[in-house]
Amino acid sequence: MALTKSIKLHHSVTELGNIQVRQVVEYIGDDSKGKGKKHGKPYTPKDPKVMDGFDDRSKEIVVAIIAPKVMADLFLEKLAGIQPGDPHEEVTYDRVVESDGKIAVRRITRIYDEGVEVSKKYHRSWIMPGDDYNNADVISNALAAKLHTPEVISAYKAAMSIIKTEIGKFPLILAVMIPPQIVAITFLLCKLLS
Repeated sequence: MALTKSIKLHHSVTELGNIQVRQVVEYIGDDSKGKGKKHGKPYTPKDPKVMDGFDDRSKEIVVAIIAPKVMADLFLEKLAGIQPGDPHEEVTYDRVVESDGKIAVRRITRIYDEGVEVSKKYHRSWIMPGDDYNNADVISNALAAKLHTPEVISAYKAAMSIIKTEIGKFPLILAVMIPPQIVAITFLLCKLLS
């Protein structure tokens, strides 16, 4: 079976507020089904003010996260997340920016005792285009403010409306037996492959 390659970029922002870009190669068979993926190593530019050779999405993300007010607020957020003494808790965030504008946010809570990390817990949440992001962490807030344009919000809502309409066509028993995410993914795959 012959395979073709589809190359995309995966964007994320680290706990330290740095952009990371990695190349993702998807191998697609003659039947149009994905056969596998290869994730490249993450790359962070040495100087985020020099983004020659990077895609537009990377440049948009950098503009959002290196604004002086965002950097100052990130510093204050980090200070607020650190509690001196032992034992203490530290809270940080990292994020992934999806191609449709969704921002996956991972809150990382670490517990330290006598200078040693003894516990680490994650809490994941999403900021969808059109959501209120004002209570999000500093970087996630800046990303949503920059990337959630009226056009992105409109396109996202239109896509969600189509999915909700199509899911409504499934018999009720399927909706009860199968989690909504699986139903939505199955529907999209059926549409793409038909």
